Amino acid sequence: MKMRIKLISLVIALSVCNTAYGGEDAALWERYKTDFISEDGRVIDYHQNQISHSEGQGYGMMLAVIHNDRAVFDSLWLWTKNNIKVRTDNLFTWSWGKRYDGQWSVIDYNNATDGDILIAYSLLKAYEKWNDKGYKNETVKIIEDIRKKLAITWQGHTFLLPSYYGFVKENGFVLNPSYFIFPAFRYFAEVDDRLFWEKVYKDSLFLITQSCFGKLCLPADWVILKDEKVSVYENSSSYFGAEAIRVLLYMSSEKKAQFPKGVDKILEMYKQIGYLPSRIDLEKDSFSLKPAPAGYYAVYALAAKNMGDDVLSKRLFKEARERLDAEEKSYYSFNLYLLAVNGYLF
Repeated sequence: MKMRIKLISLVIALSVCNTAYGGEDAALWERYKTDFISEDGRVIDYHQNQISHSEGQGYGMMLAVIHNDRAVFDSLWLWTKNNIKVRTDNLFTWSWGKRYDGQWSVIDYNNATDGDILIAYSLLKAYEKWNDKGYKNETVKIIEDIRKKLAITWQGHTFLLPSYYGFVKENGFVLNPSYFIFPAFRYFAEVDDRLFWEKVYKDSLFLITQSCFGKLCLPADWVILKDEKVSVYENSSSYFGAEAIRVLLYMSSEKKAQFPKGVDKILEMYKQIGYLPSRIDLEKDSFSLKPAPAGYYAVYALAAKNMGDDVLSKRLFKEARERLDAEEKSYYSFNLYLLAVNGYLF
């Protein structure tokens, strides 16, 4: 009888906990919609002159699926189609905002591959949740053009360029490891060329293992493939920073993910000094004295959870939540936070 009472108490406690968390998550989604999504479905990046970009639309669409908010999803997708799906192919212009003449329109017609992937992946997840074949029909065309227009081969491996133009250099290929969105690649293999996407998935994981820089052995924001090796692309960044933090987010969605070796060391450093640095210089082996934004804390929390340290994960999630309230309309940090908190849904 006592055992039964204990079990009932445990179930009630878990139910209360889940309800509280669900309520907080729902409230944060409402805050996200109020702070970052315009009435016509544009996700606004206030830290970059209020521009919108394909990445932001993709994140917003993914979060709408996660929160079962179809009305917002459809408004985001409609704005995306009407405003940044204006190329002659099925990729998206990456940047939309206020032009030099005062008009609001496309700023740069080049694409950003992570934005294309996020939008296509969100459409597939929307099809899976709401069983609307229109979403699937749209995404198949996007995925096909990602495959046909952005793939390159290097040393027998297949990777995706960061965009259609600008990253094929005379001495090699420039890549962004944080554009390797592993759960999306798995989904793409189900609706497009399976062998291609399985190879991209496998080779992208391989590149992460090769992107081990500095004493901490971490991936860089940008890398260049040249002279048969992977190197930090210093022309763009010598940091493990705002870009590469997403490597941990996307790897957290994979079973038995092999995180970069330096993640353990950063988490140990956090326990000693009490904060996570906003970026780490992989060339100088130094780290910023400025604490990372809330979203980074949440990504580290998710990584810690996947690495088996639940105590540290809870501590980091708690601190991430506290830091989120102190940030002023930080679009990127808020996205990372909500995606990390809901990471198991990838």
